[in-house]
Amino acid sequence: MTETDKTTETDKTSRFRYLNRIRRKVYAKVFAQALNHIRMDKEPIVKKLFRTYIFWIIICIFVILCGTVFYAGKVINSNITETQKQLTLSINQNIENYFQDMNDFSMELVKSKVFRETALGKLPEYYEAGRNTVDLFSNLYLEAYKMIQKKYHVGIITDQNYYIWMGNEYFIDRLSKEPPDTYQDFKKDGRAVIKYLERNEYLQEVRNQRSITDKDNSKITLSRSFGDSSFFYNGPAILEVQMDAEEFKEDMRRLSSSKNNAGLQIHILNNAGDTIFSETELDGRQFLEENGWKTGSFRKDGYYNYVYKIFNSDIYVLYTISIFSYYNKLLTFLGFAIVFFLVVTALMIVVSYRVSREISKPIHDVCHELRKVDLAQGIRYQRVDTDILELDYLSNTIGELNEKLEESMHHIITLKDFEIHSKLLALQAQMQPHFLVNTLTTMGSMAEEGDNRDIARMCLNLTQMFRYISAEESTGVRLFEEMKHVNRYVDIMKERFPNAQVDTDIPLEMMNIRVPKLIIQPLVENSFKYCNRSKPYIRIVGARTEGDCWSIRVTDNGEGFSESKAAEILKKCAKSMDGVNSLSTKIDGMGLVNVYVRLQLFYREEVVYEVNQEGIVIGGKIL
Repeated sequence: MTETDKTTETDKTSRFRYLNRIRRKVYAKVFAQALNHIRMDKEPIVKKLFRTYIFWIIICIFVILCGTVFYAGKVINSNITETQKQLTLSINQNIENYFQDMNDFSMELVKSKVFRETALGKLPEYYEAGRNTVDLFSNLYLEAYKMIQKKYHVGIITDQNYYIWMGNEYFIDRLSKEPPDTYQDFKKDGRAVIKYLERNEYLQEVRNQRSITDKDNSKITLSRSFGDSSFFYNGPAILEVQMDAEEFKEDMRRLSSSKNNAGLQIHILNNAGDTIFSETELDGRQFLEENGWKTGSFRKDGYYNYVYKIFNSDIYVLYTISIFSYYNKLLTFLGFAIVFFLVVTALMIVVSYRVSREISKPIHDVCHELRKVDLAQGIRYQRVDTDILELDYLSNTIGELNEKLEESMHHIITLKDFEIHSKLLALQAQMQPHFLVNTLTTMGSMAEEGDNRDIARMCLNLTQMFRYISAEESTGVRLFEEMKHVNRYVDIMKERFPNAQVDTDIPLEMMNIRVPKLIIQPLVENSFKYCNRSKPYIRIVGARTEGDCWSIRVTDNGEGFSESKAAEILKKCAKSMDGVNSLSTKIDGMGLVNVYVRLQLFYREEVVYEVNQEGIVIGGKIL
């Protein structure tokens, strides 16, 4: 390289360095001006805090989501089996409880002496003699009242070839000499057997002889043998507790859906391999046969399958779930959870910022005034003026409520005292001294004659009456419970009046109506007092009326109420709501009036109460 070339190269390097120095100075000046501009652009602390919160919330959300995804991906494979096991066990328990309820109901009927004696003894006897069986069926329905709540139907096949049906209708009829073979292979050992029946063959046979409207749908039935002896568990008769298959399917779907959020498909089979319930077209019997009827978990064709035995190993429950479906739902849920969390977080930040700034002071003022309220000292709430509509409305409403609260306190105390006093008078009316004295006198006479069984029965009835009266029932009782109490009272009174006859005609659909406790027995007691003592006859008739109401009429064969006496009782009833002191402790002044008072307290304005020559009618709105 020549000397000239070296000089030229040195000049280029010098110019490059000079330009770099100029460039750095310009950048420094611009940066300084930008900093000064930023310092001059002041921001409120609310915005700075808000920006800080946003930054840290985003960081936290990101960390939480990353940790959640990592954790879920790591442990999901190890937890899926346990999760499914717990889920299936929970559904199993629901299903087993369902069958156990049917079994418990069946055992209650089998253990009921009244039910066995009526169904296997009295009903066939009355049927053959051509006598009216309505009262006997009423006794059976009282013993089997749970069938109304559970939507069960009850069938009884006796060893004398009778068929007794209790469903929407009731009857007893004799089967043909060659009865259906539904229970041809049935072992009468007292064990419960669950079957799926395409139709009730016994009901179908009787339908050809009678006009029966009960639906002849497919049934799920729990059957067991029973008898009328002390060894009734393996007697010659068969008791059926049936449920319509469609109702059963709806119940099963409801029981499984309450716990099943993972797409499980459920199949229920009995130990004979008959399908009782299925959510898919899977052949459950073939699957069990291929696996040797074993329980446990099986993975096949992209599905998890779980097999369990429940209900004393009489029921197989098979669960099927798609592996792909399970993971897909998990990812979908995770996506929705992330979106939901982000949206809620954003809304919380915005709402918290605005509400804390604009509403905190008026709310504080309202709370301050509320703290000073003392009704005992006469310090009322002072309304707070604010330009926020909702808070202004809230403040005004609190002021109005404060004024109404003072008025309501006296009213509530009066009503509570009235209710308590009314209940005390009710106890006096039900167990008056003359009733107890007469009952104990009767029991004493029976003791001298040696009627130990009748004395025990009267003691049991009296004890159950005491227990029913003393039990606390703030929301009333079902009508069938009240009628049981009436029956116990009538049973005791029949020891004094052996010729007494009490007929009851109350439709079955009314038995589940909720009524105040102790409203029918005082009317029956009044009838015993004023009926024909030589041959008492009392009739209790119930009916559903227009407007979704109910009524019960109690009549007797006495002279009845005169117009002046009926007017006097109704006048007492009208005055009874003015205050507790208007009630009397006499049976003719209190028992009937107390019934009216408790009907008013229970049903408010929608009350039926009539006193006339024919008898007494009470009623109310069906709740």
